[in-house]
Amino acid sequence: MGIPKPPLYVLEYTTKTIDSVLSAAALDGNNVEVDVYDRRDVSKKHVATGRRVKGEDDSFLVSVDTGSGIHEDEWNYTILRESAGRSKKVKR
Repeated sequence: MGIPKPPLYVLEYTTKTIDSVLSAAALDGNNVEVDVYDRRDVSKKHVATGRRVKGEDDSFLVSVDTGSGIHEDEWNYTILRESAGRSKKVKR
């Protein structure tokens, strides 16, 4: 088992992203909109779709349409929800 490569697109914890990750729609596995940025150049921001993939890993699949194709990264859904919850408390 190799070391997983880091995601190319990172979730930006905007109010929209926080609300989407914490929403009932996301919890149910429906597509939600999230804000992301390119980890190689943080000025390159995109709107992506994310959805929970229930299973052993309980992941959150983020799909970014960059204009030159679709890129997908997986995130741990439990960790995302915890981070979004903490970010929501801080933004109050």
